[in-house]
Amino acid sequence: MPYDVTNITIRSAGKDQLSTVAALAERIWPDAYRSILSDGQIRYMLKMMYDLPVLEQEYAEGTRFDLIYDGDKPIGFTSYGPCQEHPHFCAKLHKLYLDKAYHDRGIGTLALRHVIEEARSREYRVLHLNVNKHNATAIRAYERNGFVKVRESVTDIGSGFVMDDYVMEIKL
Repeated sequence: MPYDVTNITIRSAGKDQLSTVAALAERIWPDAYRSILSDGQIRYMLKMMYDLPVLEQEYAEGTRFDLIYDGDKPIGFTSYGPCQEHPHFCAKLHKLYLDKAYHDRGIGTLALRHVIEEARSREYRVLHLNVNKHNATAIRAYERNGFVKVRESVTDIGSGFVMDDYVMEIKL
C-alpha cells in the first residue's frame, strides 16, 4: 500500500536553515553510503560538502536548497542550480537525500519531480546529476523518472579519494 504523502511538503530553505541541511546530511549520509564508501571517505566528503561554510558559499553562489518535511519534521533535502558549463541551458541536481525511514514511499520521486518542475519553470532544457556507480537503488530511481546515463566520471577529490560516478540527465 502506498504511503500517504499528504503530510509531506517541500519548501525552499533560506540561509538560516542551512544548519538543518548539514544536520540531515550528518544523519542520512553514513547510512546512504556505508556499503559503498569507506568510513574515512564518508567523513571526508561530509566535511568537504556539508560543513556550514561550504553550504553557505554554495547558497551565496545561487544554489537553491529545499527541505522535505513530514509535517513539521525535516526528513530530507535537495539542492540544485545552474550547471557551470552551460548555465543558461542546463541545471544540475547536486543533492537529493531522504531519511532512510522514509524510503520506498514515493517521497524521493516526489522530491525529484519537484526539482524537475523547478528546472522547467526556469526554462532549463536539461537537468543532470552525478550518482555513484555502485548506488544501484538511486540509479534505478533516476531511470524510473526518465534519466539516462550519458557518461562516466571519475573525480579526484583529494586525500586519496575519488568520486566514481555516472552522469545522468533528463531532457526538459
